[in-house]
Amino acid sequence: MENYLVAENLKKVYSEGNKEVVAISEINLSLKQGEILVVFGPSGSGKSTLLHLLGGLDRPTEGKVLLDGTDLSLLSDEKLARVRNEKFGFIFQFYHLLSEFTILENVLLPLFIGKKENIKISRERAKDLLAKFGLEDRVHFYPSSLSGGEQQRVAIARALINNPEVIFADEPTGNLDKEAGDFFWECLLELNRENHQTFLLVTHNEVMAKAASRVLTLREGRIV
Repeated sequence: MENYLVAENLKKVYSEGNKEVVAISEINLSLKQGEILVVFGPSGSGKSTLLHLLGGLDRPTEGKVLLDGTDLSLLSDEKLARVRNEKFGFIFQFYHLLSEFTILENVLLPLFIGKKENIKISRERAKDLLAKFGLEDRVHFYPSSLSGGEQQRVAIARALINNPEVIFADEPTGNLDKEAGDFFWECLLELNRENHQTFLLVTHNEVMAKAASRVLTLREGRIV
């Protein structure tokens, strides 16, 4: 199976006052379709920076990210946003649900942005996803009325609504208790088996690391 997402000599430097901070450096990796790659490492090792670069949320200072042969660094901001919306799904530690929108509306947000599907069909797909995660009776609730585990399930459904090819998750179980965290991981494994979706997870969770296709460890911005 060919490499689908490739990082070549990635480096990211941030400016902090009068000094420069190297977040990651000399990163070379590849991700195949259907693979679950876990990025492990201590806080401050550059894990989130790497995820943001691979997911097109940020641009590298040096090096490039190739998605199915396309260099993301050469795309305009508009085209890069379209790639993120159509090809990628994102799940974060903090759920980033909009409090003024219902659960159903939160899940539908990526489709509203893309404006590429019939709204009736989209609503049915969103309801099906929420039902898959046991939230069929919560579609008209607002985020504040849900538990942390339920909100994370909504975030998963939102990440899946566009049928993304790659799903990026940044410390997705960091705010969950063990039961909710285990449920989250079971959902991801099921999606990987059923839909052959590709996952890149940044985590401290050793259970996830043990079940992944591969594990990379970052330390001080480099793969070790």
